[in-house]
Amino acid sequence: DPAACAALSQNIDAPLDLLICNAGVYLDRDEDLTGYAPQLWADSFATNVTGVFLTLQALLPQLRAAKGKIAIISSQMASDTRAPGGSYIYRASKAAALNLGRNLAVDLAKEGVAVGIYHPGWVQTDMGGSSADITPDQAATGLRDRFAALSLATTGCFETWDGRTIPF
Repeated sequence: DPAACAALSQNIDAPLDLLICNAGVYLDRDEDLTGYAPQLWADSFATNVTGVFLTLQALLPQLRAAKGKIAIISSQMASDTRAPGGSYIYRASKAAALNLGRNLAVDLAKEGVAVGIYHPGWVQTDMGGSSADITPDQAATGLRDRFAALSLATTGCFETWDGRTIPF
């Protein structure tokens, strides 16, 4: 919602040290090749990519003022090296978020704003399910460490919640 992003920006009149873009939907979990309705694509990209861009675009003045950081939550499913098939919309949208972050890292580095892209892990949430590998607390603690380590020297990184580099 571009209007909501603009309103948010107008309500923040201080420099912004860290913007975490964490919205994400996985709407095509149970689709097969006969599925994948166009609206699933539109809704997934609206949340997983467009929402990220509109939010950071609206808050860019506050980020620039602080020489802040942008953390984009993507997924290891965005990596070209992890393509076992299926989940086409989710994988494509998270790959787009990765690409967005990598390009923003280049463009914003000259302004002192660092951008990192992160895989939160397979987390025991509604999306990840109860058999997922890590708890929300483990993911949050690891991601906080990643955000603290993010700098202009590491801008454009694609890492897991526990600091492992993910190949693009």
